[in-house]
Amino acid sequence: MTVAFKTFIRALAANSALLRANNTAIPGRLTLVLGNESADLDSMVSSISLAYALSQSTNLVVPVINTNRQDMVLRPECDLLLRHTLSDISALTFIDDIDLAHLANESLDVWLVDHNAPASRQAFLEPFVRGIVDHHIDEGKCLGAQRQIEVVASCATLVAQRLWGLGVMDPDLAKLLIAPILVDSSNLNPAACRATPADIASVQWLSTLVDWAPEQSLASDDDMSLDVSGPDALYSVLDSLKGKVSHLSSYDLLRKDYKQWQVTDGTGKLWTVGISSISFPLKKWIKRDGLSDIEQAVRHWIDKQQLDLALVMTHGKTKEDGVKVYGRQLIVASERDVGKVVDKLRNVDILGLQPFDKTGGVWMFTQSRSESSRKQVFPAVKDVIEQLDY
Repeated sequence: MTVAFKTFIRALAANSALLRANNTAIPGRLTLVLGNESADLDSMVSSISLAYALSQSTNLVVPVINTNRQDMVLRPECDLLLRHTLSDISALTFIDDIDLAHLANESLDVWLVDHNAPASRQAFLEPFVRGIVDHHIDEGKCLGAQRQIEVVASCATLVAQRLWGLGVMDPDLAKLLIAPILVDSSNLNPAACRATPADIASVQWLSTLVDWAPEQSLASDDDMSLDVSGPDALYSVLDSLKGKVSHLSSYDLLRKDYKQWQVTDGTGKLWTVGISSISFPLKKWIKRDGLSDIEQAVRHWIDKQQLDLALVMTHGKTKEDGVKVYGRQLIVASERDVGKVVDKLRNVDILGLQPFDKTGGVWMFTQSRSESSRKQVFPAVKDVIEQLDY
């Protein structure tokens, strides 16, 4: 029997309450759909939508938002979209609502979405991973699971394809799915070199299913409503919200969109590597806070996360000769001697690093290959570390 999307969302409240109670008497098997720890728009939407797809054949399926509930304030674009399409986000389960280790038993099935290997802090889940839907470079983990790993701009595209095949869709779900595809592809802009034919086809299909508002009902800049007239307007509102980070402290900027891995070098030593992605150009950040404050925040973050290597990817538009130009910058920092790592990164073609500035042990570069996002940067960093022999 087909489960309607609204029915699935209503049922999440009871299921989430059951998990938050750490109830050992969960009836039958439990399936958790876990997004990645950056918990961006794509990850949240994909986890909710894939959980809905799985609910068509599995009884107890709960999407897990892989960030703390209180950290939604750092993601206004996610908060607005989820409230608009789900009405009540209190029914959702956030990572700090539950004890994952408590739930890890023979009755647990885990689906990873928007990543294909559990985060280092959640590595204990690997034996329970039954399925993967992702668009990042394959890390070669969880090989016994069902695996759908394809290069597209947004993981939501892959989930949309599954729902297409199941024949279940409604206007709210269509708008939920189309949003991250637009955001992650820069509104399907060919110049961004992100959108694939699959992303374009998904947007075309989903767009016909959304109940768009009449043209005169376009949102104003003040109310930031998502009652908009089409995909372009939807992208404009969400992209504007995502880019509004100038009110965040340097420390909050670092934790807003963050991922962490463990990598083993050539001598067998384990490195903890973290990458923060910030939609705030480095030039503007330095102008606002100064090099000293940024260095202090980065060092605080290194200490907080116990990192061997921290990278900060900044991006956005700045004026050059009166023209707004999009660009990326990369900060590399560590409390240990990583000069060899930095030297090797300078020679990585997909980064195209050019010196920007340096303060203490913090290196700052302009990334001339601006099309390379974290999906490309982490594998390059991992490759450099794995070749280290000191």
